[in-house]
Amino acid sequence: MKHGTLLLMTFLFLALSASVAAQDAVVRTKMFGINPLGLPFGIYSGHLGFIVNDGANEINIPFFYWDINDGELTIISVGAKYRFYKTGGGKGPFYGPTFQVVSVNWEYSDDYEDDETITAVLFTPGGEIGYRWSWDNGFTFAPCIGAGFTIGDVKSSDGEEADYSSGLAWSLGLGFAYMF
Repeated sequence: MKHGTLLLMTFLFLALSASVAAQDAVVRTKMFGINPLGLPFGIYSGHLGFIVNDGANEINIPFFYWDINDGELTIISVGAKYRFYKTGGGKGPFYGPTFQVVSVNWEYSDDYEDDETITAVLFTPGGEIGYRWSWDNGFTFAPCIGAGFTIGDVKSSDGEEADYSSGLAWSLGLGFAYMF
């Protein structure tokens, strides 16, 4: 009986040890990141991301804030990206569609000192490609480049158009993030 109990305890210990060792590989499926490229220009941007489908895809929610000339032109954006990972695992090459909703607030003054506040909502469908590197400590780096087409206009009552209006839009990101 003592040998059977010892054998059972040894088996349970080995089984539990193997189970704990198998759990050492942490599966990280959420991330929070920033894009430092715009910081010298006062642009604050980042993203929340979720790895889904066993790493085959990523749902990414980017956000963006830019205040030019102390409120003369303020741009706030939120969007959605759906990334397909060619090799799976939530890393390596990716591509996918993007969509942004952009809120623009423009404090406009014409030559006659007439002031006007113009607000507009613009939409930018597009796409992007990139590559994600991931490390065991949770940090990732995902440079990407994208293009889209902004739909909508930001115009004053006298017809003056803001620099940020409809047309081709491009994006460049570094995507430093921490996965948890």
